[in-house]
Amino acid sequence: MRTFFCSFCLLLSLRLPAWAQAVTGSEPLDKLVAAMQAQSVAVVQPYLLAETRVSHLPAAYTAQVLAQMLPRFKDAATPRLVRQSTEGANTRYVFALTQNGAEKEYDVLVTPANKLLEINLLQAEAKKVDTRLSVQDLTTPAEVVMPMRIQNGLLLVTAEVDGQRGDFFLDSGAPALLLNKMRFGSSASGSTVVASQLRGVNGTGASFDYYHATNFNWQGISFHNRDVPTLDLTDLARRAGVSELLGLIGYNLLSQYAVTLDYAAQTVTLRKPTPDKSTEGLPFVMRGHLPVVEARVAGETLRLALDCGAQQNLLDVRYAAAFASQLRNSETVQLAGTDQKARSVTSGELRKLQLVQGPTFRNQPTVFSSISHLNQKPDQVTLDGLLGYPMFRQQPTTIDYVNKVVRFGGQ
Repeated sequence: MRTFFCSFCLLLSLRLPAWAQAVTGSEPLDKLVAAMQAQSVAVVQPYLLAETRVSHLPAAYTAQVLAQMLPRFKDAATPRLVRQSTEGANTRYVFALTQNGAEKEYDVLVTPANKLLEINLLQAEAKKVDTRLSVQDLTTPAEVVMPMRIQNGLLLVTAEVDGQRGDFFLDSGAPALLLNKMRFGSSASGSTVVASQLRGVNGTGASFDYYHATNFNWQGISFHNRDVPTLDLTDLARRAGVSELLGLIGYNLLSQYAVTLDYAAQTVTLRKPTPDKSTEGLPFVMRGHLPVVEARVAGETLRLALDCGAQQNLLDVRYAAAFASQLRNSETVQLAGTDQKARSVTSGELRKLQLVQGPTFRNQPTVFSSISHLNQKPDQVTLDGLLGYPMFRQQPTTIDYVNKVVRFGGQ
């Protein structure tokens, strides 16, 4: 491994010596520039957070988006710091790169911990696409009951886009609808939206696009003529154990509903509830698009996000030692994140996890790994972990996004 690393660095120094000398004064920004030079997300990966966003795109897929965007900058040169300014505790750096003889400006937002919170590689004149879906944008039936399939702890449902019908990953932990770039990366009608600054040096369109969906229909939940971000979902399909995914359904299609997940019956029910502060259930608070509840383990009170897209429960690594006596079948396993890097983590079955004012769950498969990257923004609820498939499969669970309560055992 050491030999490979040294040879790799030598190769970079031979390819683009001018870049190797570039120093902007910001370590994370320098690493982003180096990642462009190396054509490798791994170079900048230590400076990314789970909440790092590339422009206005969903943060959950930043590493994949960067991998697809870095080739756009392979011939850029002469990085130059233009200016910097403070935004609260963070610092925004505006920098310039020369491409095809023209200098273009971009910017990043860096946290006090020297992490990249925003990476804005779209210029101001680029087309901006709003992925939010308002009440006016969506046709939303009062109630929908649909089948779902469970594959490796992940939920699959069926939807249709412009005449193509197939599997979609249902993920309440994702902020928005995404389409698979491998299916919706282009169209004969020219409906793919491509910002000009994302075109390659040969004039062809960028590999990261927005697809203009003429018609989308998910069991009656539908919209027309909206631009939807696309991403290569090949790896997610592999994890789900299916040959292909057409897309991913997230919070922006769920927010108007009370969503009931019944793993035993393999059904999803979406019902539009009446806003009612007296609605029974376990109250939660929203952290962005994630519902957060309180739970108790071994006398500790934890704040945990509900995420049906999580294949396992996850607690921060700082609880691994404290809860060691509460674990059955404890072992060290390899966990692969969105960056595809395997990490050694503690795994086991948590004997008892009790939701505050809610039910108790026993023998819950749980992984302990660092989630410090999820808690970088001081204005958001601090998370101690996620509750996923091991909890949801126990009994029917309803997440009422309108009244902000969760109910167990049925609607």
